[in-house]
Amino acid sequence: MLDSLLKIWNVNKCSGVVGVFNCQGAGWCKARKKTRIHDASPGTLTTSVQATDVETIDWNGDSIAYCFTSGKVVFLPRVASLPVTLKVLEYEVFHFSPVKEVVRNICFAPIGLMDMINSGGAIDQYEVHSDDTSQSPTATVSLKVRGCGRFGVYISQIPLKCSVDGAETVYNYNKEYGLLTMNIPVPQQEMYKWNIEIQV
Repeated sequence: MLDSLLKIWNVNKCSGVVGVFNCQGAGWCKARKKTRIHDASPGTLTTSVQATDVETIDWNGDSIAYCFTSGKVVFLPRVASLPVTLKVLEYEVFHFSPVKEVVRNICFAPIGLMDMINSGGAIDQYEVHSDDTSQSPTATVSLKVRGCGRFGVYISQIPLKCSVDGAETVYNYNKEYGLLTMNIPVPQQEMYKWNIEIQV
């Protein structure tokens, strides 16, 4: 029997997600109708993931990979991949988000609610509104987001300001990873969509 890691992918409105699982050592036995142990001590396995593992993501440029269990944010050039090594019953969930240049030399990619397994599922839509009439062009990234908690995006430069529903909000920016995070409060209405704006 070939030992390999299980990969499952899905697509959100603005990103893709790939779950990688080490399920070795046991399986469902159709004849006995119960789980059967094949290997009492299966080993560690390694594979790699990349944005193209999400088959329906229509993107062939650079992407951001957010690794859910480790919390890492990695910038991936177009053809690059990430190695994954998992012990038995371990998993990692990777969120791949296309990187887009919103203003000259400033790139952006939405991540989502960082403490939710399917982080990108919180983002309903996002748009970029450019203002290139001034000497220093700016842009505003507008996102519609459901849920609450720690929200994150990749942005290659610290923003001018961030707001949630029109109110300027405090944010943290990690320059090394280009990770911007802010806290989204608990909404008063069910299925409420927050309006988040990031000005660069």
